[in-house]
Amino acid sequence: MKDCYFLYPEGRSGTVSPCMRTMWCFSSALPLRILRLPWTSLTFFGEATGLKTNLQKSNVLPIRCEDTDISTVQTLLPCALVDFPCKYLGLPLSLKRLTKEQVQPYIDRIADQLQGWKANLMTKAGRRVQVQFVLTGMLIYLFMAVEFPAWAIKAIDKIRRGFLWRGRREARGGHCMIAWLKVCRLKELGGLGISYLKTLGWSLKMRWIWLQKIEPNRPWADFNIHMPKQIRAFFAAAVYMEVGDGTTTLFWTDRWLHGQSIADLAPRLMAAIPIRRRKKRTVQEALVNHAWVSDIQGGLPVGVLIDYLRLWDILSNFQLQPEMEDKHIWRFSANGQYSAKTAYEGFFLGATVFRPWEKIWKTWAPAKCSFFMWLVAHNKCWTADRLAKRGLPHPDRYPMCDQESETINHLLIGCSFAREFWHRFLSQVGLQALSPQLSDSSFYDWWERITIDCSVLVLQGINSLIILGAWTIWTQRNNCVFDGAAPDVARALILSSEERKLWSMAGARGISFLTASTLVE
Repeated sequence: MKDCYFLYPEGRSGTVSPCMRTMWCFSSALPLRILRLPWTSLTFFGEATGLKTNLQKSNVLPIRCEDTDISTVQTLLPCALVDFPCKYLGLPLSLKRLTKEQVQPYIDRIADQLQGWKANLMTKAGRRVQVQFVLTGMLIYLFMAVEFPAWAIKAIDKIRRGFLWRGRREARGGHCMIAWLKVCRLKELGGLGISYLKTLGWSLKMRWIWLQKIEPNRPWADFNIHMPKQIRAFFAAAVYMEVGDGTTTLFWTDRWLHGQSIADLAPRLMAAIPIRRRKKRTVQEALVNHAWVSDIQGGLPVGVLIDYLRLWDILSNFQLQPEMEDKHIWRFSANGQYSAKTAYEGFFLGATVFRPWEKIWKTWAPAKCSFFMWLVAHNKCWTADRLAKRGLPHPDRYPMCDQESETINHLLIGCSFAREFWHRFLSQVGLQALSPQLSDSSFYDWWERITIDCSVLVLQGINSLIILGAWTIWTQRNNCVFDGAAPDVARALILSSEERKLWSMAGARGISFLTASTLVE
C-alpha cells in the first residue's frame, strides 16, 4: 500500500485552488491532529486488511507547515518529505494558479501523439476522429479538476487544428478551410462536432456543483469550490427543484417556485438579503415561523415592500411534504440527471440549425465523402471563384465544360457535364426524372426539392446516391485540373457504378433497396 499524505494545518488561512479542493476528496488530506495517532495504528490497519504500507513509495507533502509541525510529521510518519506543489493521480496540485512549467508537459504529451500517426495516409475525416476521440479525449480527466489557463487551451487548439487540416502540429491560415470556432460547433449547427475546449471544461466542472447539490453529505461538499461565474449562471438556469421536505433546496437562490427563483420573482427584495444568508438558508428553515422575513436587512423602500408582499402571497399557500425528499431536476436531459454531454450541448441553445446537416451526417456514405459534402455546404472547396477571390492562380474557364468560371454549384449541377452525368447516373435506378434542370442553380436546394415526400428507404437511397454522384463529379474534375485528363462521362459512370455496388455491399441499405426495386421493374 502506498499513498500521499497532504498536510494542511487546521486554522491556517490561505486560498486553495479548485484542483486542490477537488483532489482532497480522493486523497488522504489529514490535519495534524489526526496524524498524532501512533504509527502502530497503520500497522494494525495493514494486518486487518492484508495491506502493507510501503514507506519507500509513500510521501508526505507539507503545505504551509511550520518546522515544528514537519518534525512531528517525520516522527509519526517516517515517509519521505516532498515539496509542494506536486502531481497526484496524474494531476498537478497547487495552492495557486498553475504555472507554465506545470502545464507545458501536458501540451507536449498531446503533441507527441502525432509522431506515431501516419497522417499522410489518413483522410481529413479520419483525422477528425483522431482529434476528437484521442487528442480531446486525453483532456477529459484533466479538465474535470484542473482549470487550464487560456494560453494552454490556445496551444492545444493549435495542435488539434494543425493535425486536422494538414496532418502536422502546425498549419497556416491557408491550410485551414473553415474557421476553428465553426469547426468546433455541433454537427447540427454546421460544425464537425469537435469539442470546444473552453466550453468542454465548463461542462465537466459543472459535475461538482451538481454533486454538491444532490449529495450534500459527501465529505468535500462543504468546500467552497471556485467556479467561473459563467458556470454558476448556467447551472442556476439549468436546474430546478421539486420541493419535498425542503432540506436541500436553498430558499433565496434555487429555482423552486414553479421553476423560478425568488431572484426572478422579487429582484428588489433580493438586494436586501445578505449574501451569507442567500447561500445558507434552506426552504425548510425559511418557512418555519416565516424565518425568511428575518433575513431582510437595511431600509425598505417602496419597491422592496411591493416585492415582499408579493412573495408573502405566493408563500401563503405553499406546503412542505416532510415524507418526501427534494428532487433536483436537470432540465436538459430526459431523465432529469446531469451529464456532461447535455451540459455541453446546452451552451449552444438558441444557435441557428444548419439545414443540410442531416443529409450530410445521417446518410450512409464513407466518412471522406461526408466531409467533402460538409465543405460543399459551406462553399469552402477550392474552386476557381474562391481562388480568384484570394488572388491565387486559377483557370479562366471551367475545364469540364469550357464555359463560365467555376463555382461549386456550377460544378455539381450547372454545367453540361454534370447534367448529363446526373441524368444517366440516376437512370440506372429509374430516377432520371429527378435530374437537375436548367432552372436549378443551387445544389442543396435541388437536393432538398427531390427528397420531399419520400419514404424512409427511398430517401436513404437517394441521399446516398447524391453524395456518391457529387463525389464522382469532384474526383473527375480533379483529374481534369491536376492530371490533364479529358472530361469523360462514360468513364465517370463506370466508376460510380462500381462504387455504388461497393457501397451497397458495405451496408448502404437505401442503395440496395433502390437497386432491387429497379431489377424487379
